[in-house]
Amino acid sequence: MKIINTIQGYSHSYIVYSAVELGIFNALFSKSLTNLQLATELHLSPLLLERFMKVLVAMDFVYQENGQYSLTSIGGKLSNDSEESLAAMVLFNGRICMKAWGYFYEGLKNNISPIELMEGEAFFETNEISQNRLLIFNEMMRQSSSQLNLELLFQTRKVADIKKIVDIGGGAGDVMTQLLQGFPLAEGIILDKDYIKAEAEQTIRTSCLQKRCQFIEGDFFLPLEHKADMYILSRILHDWEDRQASIILSNIAAVMADDNVLLIIEKLLPENVSRQALPAFLGDMHIWTLCNGQERTESEFERLLRQVNLYIARKHFTDSDIVILEVKKDEQHTNRGKDYEIFGAL
Repeated sequence: MKIINTIQGYSHSYIVYSAVELGIFNALFSKSLTNLQLATELHLSPLLLERFMKVLVAMDFVYQENGQYSLTSIGGKLSNDSEESLAAMVLFNGRICMKAWGYFYEGLKNNISPIELMEGEAFFETNEISQNRLLIFNEMMRQSSSQLNLELLFQTRKVADIKKIVDIGGGAGDVMTQLLQGFPLAEGIILDKDYIKAEAEQTIRTSCLQKRCQFIEGDFFLPLEHKADMYILSRILHDWEDRQASIILSNIAAVMADDNVLLIIEKLLPENVSRQALPAFLGDMHIWTLCNGQERTESEFERLLRQVNLYIARKHFTDSDIVILEVKKDEQHTNRGKDYEIFGAL
């Protein structure tokens, strides 16, 4: 049964994606509905919807009482109206990622990222020219960034030391706005491609940061011109293989001074394989499927950083599976091992 359940696991993904795409969780977020009421509102067959809803009840996203459907606490997170919404993540996976996984075997056999086999070009090249794709990708990234807790950073350094921050590949600016709130004396630059400019500038206005923050068009594969006390790479490096990641890091290292810091915000792969680590290693295959990227272990990050005279000075554990590596320059090529401070809950 374990093998059968595993090979049919795709059905779980399609059930959840379809429910989000249909708007079931949005419809039930603030009210309870009968099957007929829900079918009428969503223009669905009542008989087929009833069968479908039984699956959602069994999956604990919905419960039924007195003939009416309501959302469980976990089901509520699949509505766009939830402050902890994961709806954009589900839609991004259903519309793009799950389709790309259909090319996984061919990609593995031919050493080509499945998304490139499916679309004929790299993931981010398609993003730039597809408005619909760009919208759902940005919404997914914004939901993810809004749930990132950077509070620990403000507790482990002097606020007055940070006067300039550059977020490289900073997208719509959600990480930057949180940093500028925590470092009230700092000014910020969001550096990214032009296609995200309007959304980033709207974030700046909404956060009342027009006097402290600006968007500048840029490309992290080109030499960096902006000096700062703190540089940010938030979930950027895992999108790229080592050769490309090394270029990004080299461009930052070239403008860093000894007292500057680079914050690398990423997931870390475990050094050893275990059943408990399965989600992490599946995540590594997922990022390769989607954009030919890779997740990395701490040792792999250390090797990558050492190539461009950088080292890990601190490691911050957040309240999620995200880790913040605090990186500094090391022109002396010091063999530091793992001689650095660790903050946060292990």
